[in-house]
Amino acid sequence: MFGIDRVVLRATISATLLGGLFATNLQAQDAPPPAVVTHQIEVQPIDAPESFTASVEAIESVEIMARIQGFIDEVVFSPGQIVQTGDRLFQIEPKQYQAEVASAQANLAQAEAQRVRAESEANRQQELVNRNAAAQVNLEQARADFQVAEANVQAAQAGVELAQINLGYTTITSPITGKIGQALITKGNFVGPSAGSLAQVVQLDPVRVVFSISEQLLLDMQQSGMAETGAENVNFKLMLSNDTEYAQTGTMEYIDNRVDPATGSIAVRIVYANPDALLLPGQFVTMVIAEKDPQSLPVVPQTAVLQDREGRYVFVVNDDQTVSQKRISTGPRVMNGWAVTEGLAGGEAVVVEGVQRLQDGMAVRVGAQAAEEDTAAIQQDAEGQSTDDAAASDGDAP
Repeated sequence: MFGIDRVVLRATISATLLGGLFATNLQAQDAPPPAVVTHQIEVQPIDAPESFTASVEAIESVEIMARIQGFIDEVVFSPGQIVQTGDRLFQIEPKQYQAEVASAQANLAQAEAQRVRAESEANRQQELVNRNAAAQVNLEQARADFQVAEANVQAAQAGVELAQINLGYTTITSPITGKIGQALITKGNFVGPSAGSLAQVVQLDPVRVVFSISEQLLLDMQQSGMAETGAENVNFKLMLSNDTEYAQTGTMEYIDNRVDPATGSIAVRIVYANPDALLLPGQFVTMVIAEKDPQSLPVVPQTAVLQDREGRYVFVVNDDQTVSQKRISTGPRVMNGWAVTEGLAGGEAVVVEGVQRLQDGMAVRVGAQAAEEDTAAIQQDAEGQSTDDAAASDGDAP
């Protein structure tokens, strides 16, 4: 009796399984095409800026020093003051040098008087020789004395000039326009050429921003013309430490003439106007380099891009509601997408949802609602399968 029951049970199970498979095949034949969501490819300007840590340098910086010895009679400036070229900074006591000028001028007057007398004597000896009233040797001596007197005048003139130069050095002026720091010496101190720096003047407008780029980026810039001095197709944007953009526009000054073999980088220098003195030498900033007129390329969402051993690809929906696999080459990232350098032209509808179930040439249904319906159906089938499995488990129980 138990043997007959087992035969009947096996036959029942076999019939059930065959019926399930038959129903599944019918459902597969009647199942609609998979639903997908698409995105239309747009062509956008591709601006992929490069950022670098940079530092601010003064184009001109001067240590103020004394050229002559003397006591400081006056400190004319205030620390932090903006000084112009030629502005008076320090005054050395001038009396000694004024006296030296007066002495040199007296020596010049004496030399000029001696020259007049020597010239007169040479003329007199010439007249005597012409009348055969004097020897030729006397004339030659008179002429030599006149030449000596002439040289003495020139030496005295040089002495006056040197004394006047030294007197001028008693007034120490700024050789450049810039901001002066603290005076390193005060009134009454003795200074001279060996005393060292008295103060420092730093030019603040314009300033130079220095940073380093890689060899590869340098080649890219050279090939695109962005590395030329004064190039107009590149934008040098400067970001300050408070994350604000510096308002002035920078211009390429020059790129260094050698690559650092230790780092493989090369120094670049950009000049910025600095009328408000927001940039100070030694300050760290961020340099952002971008093309002013960037190339326009198709941009594809990252969710649409798949990859295999042959590279990246997307699925494009055709007019007949089928999909085609398109191989693409990508460039820089653009927000949540990729710039496409090859494979797409713009305007295509690429699949961004439902790509995992697709094959080349497969028919699809396009639309977010269709995709939601497919998702709901899949979930319902999964729940139904779980119920069937549970029922089968209960039937097998003794």
